Amino acid sequence: MILFSRLTEPSGYLTDGPINYKYKTKCTWLIEGYPNAVLRLRFNHFATECSWDHMYVYDGDSIYAPLIAVLSGLIVPEIRGNESVPEVVTTSGYALLHFFSDAAYNLTGFNIFYSINSCPNNCSGHGKCTTSVSVPSQVYCECDKYWKGEACDIPYCKANCGSPDHGYCDLTGEKLCVCNDSWQGEL
Repeated sequence: MILFSRLTEPSGYLTDGPINYKYKTKCTWLIEGYPNAVLRLRFNHFATECSWDHMYVYDGDSIYAPLIAVLSGLIVPEIRGNESVPEVVTTSGYALLHFFSDAAYNLTGFNIFYSINSCPNNCSGHGKCTTSVSVPSQVYCECDKYWKGEACDIPYCKANCGSPDHGYCDLTGEKLCVCNDSWQGEL
């Protein structure tokens, strides 16, 4: 199967289809944003034959653009309160994705969400995506009070300091755990 598709919407999904991808597949997608826009690719699901079936990602509109990722095998998102899904980011405003499979073995494939000028990992569910006042085309995460980092994915205090029994997170000054009486240590 050979496929080429051009995507021009500000966000959308790339998928190989509802069932396992076909043998001997060659598919290419060009995501067109606008020059110098940040384009994010979130790999919600990725399962290909390791070392034989590959997804190539270029930061630009051709195979002559910088190759920024080659994926093969399984990508499993982390769970348990961490919404960190693997992302690939281009800065040219374009992304060219090329998928190749051999004739031997096939798996469930992939589901990739793309968005142009969006916040990293959707602020990990711990903040809101805000537009920059100084540069209206740029966005950033405005983190909730217990979170920090570009994607609001780093807690100021691990495990909320064992709250309420063992301590609490003091958000003044250095933003650290303060232990209750008869407790000591990191948490």
